[in-house]
Amino acid sequence: MIFVKDEDGLYTADPKKDRNARFIPKITVEELEHLDLVDVVLERTVFELMKTAKLRRSVQVINGLNKGNLTRALNGEPVGTIITA
Repeated sequence: MIFVKDEDGLYTADPKKDRNARFIPKITVEELEHLDLVDVVLERTVFELMKTAKLRRSVQVINGLNKGNLTRALNGEPVGTIITA
């Protein structure tokens, strides 16, 4: 599943407010829960649903404002953040 947002993906903090925020290119739901981030790019309910999902076990969050990102993601390129169950 590709989730198109106006953010580049998941960060350790809000990059618009925290200059020290680090980009997270790939993470599991379990790792994400352990980080206990204040601000996450998707609703936390999505992560809960991913744990029991049978068909879709990952979400790729990309920035739809960057031209070509969706095409690159559809072609399997590592654009944005990939969150896996």
